Amino acid sequence: MVSEVSQPRRLELILRQIDTLPTLPAIATRLLQLTASDASETREVVELISADPPLTAKILSLCRTADRGVRDGNQPVMSVERAVVLLGFNTVRNAVLSLKVFELFQQQHQDADDRRSLTPQRDNAEPETPGFDRAGFWSHSLAVAVAAEMLAKAHRDPELNPDEAFVCGLLHDVGKLALDLALPKSYAKCVALAAAHQGNIATYERQLIGIDHHTAGKRLAEQWGLPLALQDCIWLHGSPFASLPALPHQRLVGLIQLADAIARAQHIGYSGNHPLTPDPDALAQQLGFDLDLVHAATQDLYPALEERGKALGMHELPSREQFFASIQKANAALGKLNATLDHRSRAAAIQARVLQSIADFHALATPGRSVQDLLDRAARCAAELFGPGFYALLHPLPETPDEPAAWLLCRYTPEGEPLDAKVLDQPPAAPDLRALDTEATGSSGSMSLTGVLPWVADELMEADDLREIEMLPLASGWGTAALLLHDRPALPVASILTPLTRTWGAAIAAAAQHDGARRLGEQLAEANTALQDAQDTLLKQASMARLGEMAAGAAHEMNNPLAVISGRSQLLSMSLEGGSKNQAAAQQIFREAHRLSDLITCLHMFAEPPKADRKPVDAAALLDTIVRKVKSTRRKRQAEIDIYLTLGDDLSSALLDGDQVARAVTELLLNALQSNPKEALSVTANSKPWGPHGEPALFISVIDDGDGMDPDTLQHALDPFFSAKPAGRQVGMGLPRVQQLAAAHDGEVRLTSTPGSGTTATLILPLAEPV
Repeated sequence: MVSEVSQPRRLELILRQIDTLPTLPAIATRLLQLTASDASETREVVELISADPPLTAKILSLCRTADRGVRDGNQPVMSVERAVVLLGFNTVRNAVLSLKVFELFQQQHQDADDRRSLTPQRDNAEPETPGFDRAGFWSHSLAVAVAAEMLAKAHRDPELNPDEAFVCGLLHDVGKLALDLALPKSYAKCVALAAAHQGNIATYERQLIGIDHHTAGKRLAEQWGLPLALQDCIWLHGSPFASLPALPHQRLVGLIQLADAIARAQHIGYSGNHPLTPDPDALAQQLGFDLDLVHAATQDLYPALEERGKALGMHELPSREQFFASIQKANAALGKLNATLDHRSRAAAIQARVLQSIADFHALATPGRSVQDLLDRAARCAAELFGPGFYALLHPLPETPDEPAAWLLCRYTPEGEPLDAKVLDQPPAAPDLRALDTEATGSSGSMSLTGVLPWVADELMEADDLREIEMLPLASGWGTAALLLHDRPALPVASILTPLTRTWGAAIAAAAQHDGARRLGEQLAEANTALQDAQDTLLKQASMARLGEMAAGAAHEMNNPLAVISGRSQLLSMSLEGGSKNQAAAQQIFREAHRLSDLITCLHMFAEPPKADRKPVDAAALLDTIVRKVKSTRRKRQAEIDIYLTLGDDLSSALLDGDQVARAVTELLLNALQSNPKEALSVTANSKPWGPHGEPALFISVIDDGDGMDPDTLQHALDPFFSAKPAGRQVGMGLPRVQQLAAAHDGEVRLTSTPGSGTTATLILPLAEPV
């Protein structure tokens, strides 16, 4: 096909070639003019025919074979004048038109053959495609003409003139002759494709040339000035009778369709059409014809065809030989049809397997499946469809700022079961896998592995022969989602396989998108959690800042009055009689003033958080000292509660603020003693990794078996001024003060507790250097 010229331009060129075909001989044109006029005289028609001796002989021959012109009394018809009188203007016109068109194309094709025979052939010239069977075409056209004439005579329909039906049947496919003469090479390809695919030649005419023989014949008939009824028979005889427009000669077009179906059913000549023949009986019923008359005409077709062929000089085959030739053609057509059906049956079986594979894949490729699941399922489906062999899948992984481009290579057993999977770094010169589907060259869409991705071959040494490994792109709307590596020698053609590979590719690409969205969702959730934590921290810091501002102001205003109250209450107590109520009241004033002073000191700690003065400290010795001191200051009712110290290895050199650590651990021990422990307290200390980077930290845990804390108390235990006791030693500032001391070391306090079973308070202090 010519691809350089646009379709409208090419169509115009083809129509011009048809317009340049030879016109009708002058005698046929003049006869059409004479017979179209009511004023014409018999003398003019007789003189025109008599001027052509060969035409005169054939007209007399036709007259002798016609039913109504066999005899005039007992005398044979020997003159043109009597033949014209007996046959009539229309019959003579149609006979002359048939003869001259036949002679015209015979001469034109002979001249074309002579020119080709004189043209020198190149040594490397390709063999020519077998062309159009002209002799078979004329046999078929004559059979259609004779059948149409016989049917018109048998049914005596006033709308169907037998002579007109004959010429319409003879010239109904004249467009094929026009295309063959104007474009012999292109038309030979149309003939070959129609035969190879057992299809309608008009379909391939439109695909290769741009117009079919119906349009070409109509254009030629218009150029020749043929009657309108003949033009429409040439143009519309290939359309279904039910779809024909309301024409005055609609039944004539239907008659030609019926005659063509009868000739094709009898396999007379060559029509160029290979699909199953339309049912003549069904067409006859649509036209309202008597089926008995149709069958009778069909039985008499061969003898009538023999006589008319001899009269026109078209062929000399006896009817018996023609009958056997038709049987041979029918057998040949049946053989081709069987071969085509067998080929289509095999193709349909492959398509059914592909469709079943798509259904099986969809049954397991449910939403939410990971990319790995779908890759494994695709490999299993491939093994089931193509048979056991070598299988692997290559999937491009998403590139991120932290992760460079890489490929996931999954290998499978010959039956498609997973073997292993590994990530391959993408080489600098590697092609974009998402564009490989446009580079496929095989009939199935596969391409050579070694020719495109030779470095992948190093990972596939278990294959029998790396040269046989091919890649089948699994494409999707986003590009190639994966590459199926296989060693199967024959896969279905791409037109059958593409729906399956695109199903695999689309599912894998969708899973990759889903995995990406899921990872992004998890990252967003983590970011939201971190943001919430940061907001909580900022809120606490803001609260502490406000508390600090209040504490700083309160401390400045209350320290001096508290000092006066404390001093004067102490002097008053000393001046009063011992044991008196007034002395006890003075001592209580002194104690409460002292408590208020401690509270102000705690508020100062939140107003100005302490900073750790890290120095080398023997942590083991420091903890031992703290435990001994707490033991010595226990109240009488706590004396029976022992405190056990368990130390880890090598705690002798830690960079800590020893004073702050002592205050924090002492606070935890005193808090544990107030929880009503049943038997004893435990203090453990060891060094462990802590934080996102595993930095070393000192973990000091104080464990009691006392009352424990309920969830609400545990949640607010580190909040300033919170206390679950009606009265306490430090009014809700003990654990918050420990938290401040831990924060000075960039550490934290963790609490775990079970009501009735006790509490574990862990002080975590990051170390500047490993212990």
